[in-house]
Amino acid sequence: MHVTADEFSDLLERHGSNIAEWPSPLRNEAHSYARVSDQGRQLLAASIAFDALLADSTDVPTPLRLRARILKRIAANESPVWWTWITDAMWRPALLAILPLVLGFVLGDMTSQLDSDSTDATMFLAFEDLENFAELNESTAADD
Repeated sequence: MHVTADEFSDLLERHGSNIAEWPSPLRNEAHSYARVSDQGRQLLAASIAFDALLADSTDVPTPLRLRARILKRIAANESPVWWTWITDAMWRPALLAILPLVLGFVLGDMTSQLDSDSTDATMFLAFEDLENFAELNESTAADD
């Protein structure tokens, strides 16, 4: 496989400027392209410079004693062990199990209020059929 300048640039963007960390099938081709091609050396140098800029930009100065203040706040808000055990072990899964039930109940209650007319009509039709069935049974029983 012969690497072109566009492919090498794409590989640099995907895998970074440290060719030693690239996947092994691509590593040898990238080394040879960077050694042979002037454009490959320029692309690699630009990628290394860009990585250096990124590494420098991640160093953010922190205010003095910020870490100590954060750790002090965490220590002051510490819950008892038994409470932590209950909340971690029981409440979260129970809450996740109850939420769909509550949501279904609320949605069902909302739709029953909106659709009461059709429910009444359905019940009326069902009971009317039952009355007709009962009358039919009574008439056939009298004929026997």
